[in-house]
Amino acid sequence: MNADELRTRILLRKPVHTPNAALEMVTTYVAVATVWAAVEWESGRRFEAAKQLNAELQGIIRIRYRSDVKADWQLGMGNRNIQILSIANTKERHEELVLNCKEAED
Repeated sequence: MNADELRTRILLRKPVHTPNAALEMVTTYVAVATVWAAVEWESGRRFEAAKQLNAELQGIIRIRYRSDVKADWQLGMGNRNIQILSIANTKERHEELVLNCKEAED
C-alpha cells in the first residue's frame, strides 16, 4: 500500500454494551483511533423498507494493519457511520487491512 493512496481520515469505533434503566443492553460506540484510509465505493442501491425509500452504499476501505480491529466495529467519516461487514489481512503480511463496508442511510 502506498502512502499517497491513504487520503481519507476515518475514525475507528468499538462497541460498548451497557445496561439502561430497564436493564436492557444498549450498544454505543467509543472512538479508538483516527487513521488514514483509502476509500473505494463500489456499488449502491435504493430500496424500499417499511414504506420508506432507503439508500445503501457498499465498498472497501483499506487501512494500515492493526491487530485490534474487529468486524463489529464502526467507522466514522465526518457525520457518516459505516458498518464493517468483513476484514481481510491482505496476503497475511500484517501490512494492510481490507474492510468490506456498508453505509446505510434512511
